Amino acid sequence: MTTWVLHTDVSTDEVNLHLAALEAAGLLGIAEESGQARIYLPRRCADLPLAGWWEQVADLDWNEAWKAGIEPVTVGVVRIVPPWLAGDADGAAVTLVIELVIEPAQAFGTGHHETTTSCLAALQRLDLSGRRVLDVGTGTGVLALAAARLGAGEVVAVDTDPVAVTTALGNADRNGLQLDVRPGSIEVAGAQPFDVVVANLDTDTLVSLAAALAARLRNDAVLIAAGVSRPRQGEAVSALQAAGLAVSAHPGREWTLLMGRRAEVTPAG
Repeated sequence: MTTWVLHTDVSTDEVNLHLAALEAAGLLGIAEESGQARIYLPRRCADLPLAGWWEQVADLDWNEAWKAGIEPVTVGVVRIVPPWLAGDADGAAVTLVIELVIEPAQAFGTGHHETTTSCLAALQRLDLSGRRVLDVGTGTGVLALAAARLGAGEVVAVDTDPVAVTTALGNADRNGLQLDVRPGSIEVAGAQPFDVVVANLDTDTLVSLAAALAARLRNDAVLIAAGVSRPRQGEAVSALQAAGLAVSAHPGREWTLLMGRRAEVTPAG
C-alpha cells in the first residue's frame, strides 16, 4: 500500500480553508515545513482546490511523521508545545512564565503561523488583567488560552467548526483552564461588549465581519485582527475604518496585523 503526498506552496492555515474537500478525498494528515504544507491522501486526486506537485511514497505512519515535524514555538513569554513535548523545555526556556500545551489535531494551526505569532505578541503588549476577551475563529483555542494565562478575567471563544470547538475545549482541559467555547460565529458571543477582541481570520471573513467586530468593542477597547495578506491590507483597513475604528497596520513577512481602537488600552508594564 502507498500514500500520495501533495506538496503545496501555502501554509497549513490556508490549507485548512479547504478541509471539507480534503476530508471528502480521504485526508490522512497535514504537515508543514518552512511555511509549506504537505497533504497526505490515500490516492492522487485531480479535482482538489489546491495546487502543488504529487509524490507517491511508501506506506508510513503518517501520524508519527506529522508529529515529528512539529516543534515548540516561543513568542515573548509564551511557549506553545504539543502534548508529546510538554515539559521538555531547553535551558533558554526557563525564563518563560507561560507554557501552553496545544493539541494541533492535524487540521488546525500549531502556533507557528505568522498570523498566530503576531496575535500572541500583540496580546502581550496589552494589560489583560481582569479584561473581557473575545476570540473569533478560535481554532485550537491557542489565542484564547494565551489571553486567559496572561490574566484576562473572562475569555469567550467562538468557532463555526464543531471540531474546533471540541479541540479548544480539550486544550483548555490540558492546561487546567476554564474556557467558554461556543459553536458559531460572532453572533453567539452575546450582546455584552468586550475589552479586547481577537480575530485571526481570512481577509474575506474579516471584511464581512468588520461592523460586527467593531460593535463588540467597548469604548476603550482594542481589536487585534490577523489573517490579512499584505496585498489585501488596504481592503481590510478600509472595512474596519468604515466600521468606526482607528486602524494601525503592522506588516510582517507575508501577513499584516491590524490593531483597531476606539481608545487606548493601557499597555502592560
